[in-house]
Amino acid sequence: MKIKSLISFALVAALGLTGCASQPNVAKEEDRSEYLYLRGSFTWFDAEESYKVQRETGQIYKTVVELVADGQAYEFKFADESWSKGKNCGYQDKAQDEVVTIGNKVTANCSAKFEFFRFTPANSGKYNFFVDFSTSDKAPQIWITEYQPDLIDHIVDPLQKAMPDL
Repeated sequence: MKIKSLISFALVAALGLTGCASQPNVAKEEDRSEYLYLRGSFTWFDAEESYKVQRETGQIYKTVVELVADGQAYEFKFADESWSKGKNCGYQDKAQDEVVTIGNKVTANCSAKFEFFRFTPANSGKYNFFVDFSTSDKAPQIWITEYQPDLIDHIVDPLQKAMPDL
């Protein structure tokens, strides 16, 4: 009787361990829109709420910035409020990634210290700044596009200019 109980216990324990081991280890997808900001010379490098990234899809994030084309380069990074290691994304390779141009992707290093990206807008206006962590948490892709307003922007922007106190 004791042997039968011991064998039953061993089988249940073995099945329990096997069941746990066969479960896939699914990591929770991180939502960087909770803490990641576009920080740069246009914000005095502060983490401002209006420059907090918004999730576009999956692990692609975006924020919109209005810039003046005065011939000067804007320096920027994607970083959290504390410039934390692993959440402080500057350029990876100075020669290939420091200067960002419209539509061209560059690679970031999210353990950067002083490696700020540089962007010189050709025209004054709004620009979309993107960061894509889909392929790498430590070396995401960065790119900039000219801002294309949505239908709601065509209505809201003129109203805000006409009635700034609203």
